[in-house]
Amino acid sequence: MSDKLTTALQKLAISPVKADRMAICRLEKEYGASLSEIVGELEDYAIVHQSIQDERAKPRNQLIIVCCYGCLWGAVIGIATLFIKPSITVAAIELGFTAGVSGKLLV
Repeated sequence: MSDKLTTALQKLAISPVKADRMAICRLEKEYGASLSEIVGELEDYAIVHQSIQDERAKPRNQLIIVCCYGCLWGAVIGIATLFIKPSITVAAIELGFTAGVSGKLLV
């Protein structure tokens, strides 16, 4: 929404229509700042909004990363156990997964 509003304000500022220029003047007078300052603040708000959205997305990404570490360590330990003692491979994979998840959560 901020991009559309910024673009609309910029179009009104350079519009040859007298009513558009008057509307921009009224907006500047009401807000107490020039159009470039208003557009700058809108861009700052857009950056803050985007960073908040990025922060909200992190926990989901973090869960995926933790599961991948668990699978990696489960596979590594499972393969190593397969060559050493094949009868306990399933248990070793489960322990490797747990160790990988725990290790990533601790870091």
